[in-house]
Amino acid sequence: MPTPSAAAMPPQLWTSAVVISLALLGLAVGRLSGRLVPLFGPARPDARTAANTHSSGLGSSGRDGPAAALPGPGGCDAVCDREDDDEGPPPPRCPHCRAELVFLRRLPAVAARAFHRRGTCPHCEQAVRSHPAVSAITALLFAAVGLAAVRQPEWDVFGTLACLWLAAVGAVLSVVDVRVMRLPDAVVAPSYPVAALLLAGSVLLPPGGPDPGRGADALVAMVLVTLLYWLLWRVQPGGLGFGDVKLSGLTGLYAGWAAGPVGALVSVFWAFAAFSAVGLVLLALRRLTRRDPFPLGPFMLAATLATVLAGQPLLP
Repeated sequence: MPTPSAAAMPPQLWTSAVVISLALLGLAVGRLSGRLVPLFGPARPDARTAANTHSSGLGSSGRDGPAAALPGPGGCDAVCDREDDDEGPPPPRCPHCRAELVFLRRLPAVAARAFHRRGTCPHCEQAVRSHPAVSAITALLFAAVGLAAVRQPEWDVFGTLACLWLAAVGAVLSVVDVRVMRLPDAVVAPSYPVAALLLAGSVLLPPGGPDPGRGADALVAMVLVTLLYWLLWRVQPGGLGFGDVKLSGLTGLYAGWAAGPVGALVSVFWAFAAFSAVGLVLLALRRLTRRDPFPLGPFMLAATLATVLAGQPLLP
């Protein structure tokens, strides 16, 4: 008896199968990647205290270094901020024995086999628990990517894999940024080459390619968005973390690939708009004070993924 092809399946059943399968895959991927979250602590033991003491404005953190907030009257000035940057962030460490863990150069993963096989520290052999929020967020984002891929026939295999990569990395970075106000280089830096390879496959290879114009749009958007964040960081270093600048190239690359340079710039607007709106709500609810740092990274990633899923600039 011949096996019915996917094309012969009812559209609703096919969509449900894809979404559920990717959600389960995201749950498994999130369980593995969630082990990275406990390895990253604040840039300094007193990072939160220093931020509360030296800042007086609602600010973004998101730096691979001390948490920062927008300086206000009597707040920390640029000199103080630069001195904090010179100290540098601590390396990834085991949450139990505090031993340093070496990461792979080309992947955001611990080099020790014992860690990515059994989730145990290679030094003290204690298990590192996966952060549950990463599993839940990754599963939801994978399901959203699957739904978008089914509804948009122009999506290809490489483009779908690139979006899944963004979802997996974005979930880890968002949870780390919310917890300790950092966007660690050990996760951000290896994300670039993998994303570049997948997006290049989508642009250059069938069925999506060859489309050199789309690739050029992605590169132009990456340069524009990175330059914009860098200028904002230079103008007011205490209000924007340099980790946000490092991440901006990745978000600009994805948004430019999906919606062109204009779409990438629009996604930057929505990132800051959502960041400001949520911050004001938390201030009104007294869940946040003007002296508390507030991460921008999750909003950058969310606006980028929304642009990618929409496939066009998110204009009103």
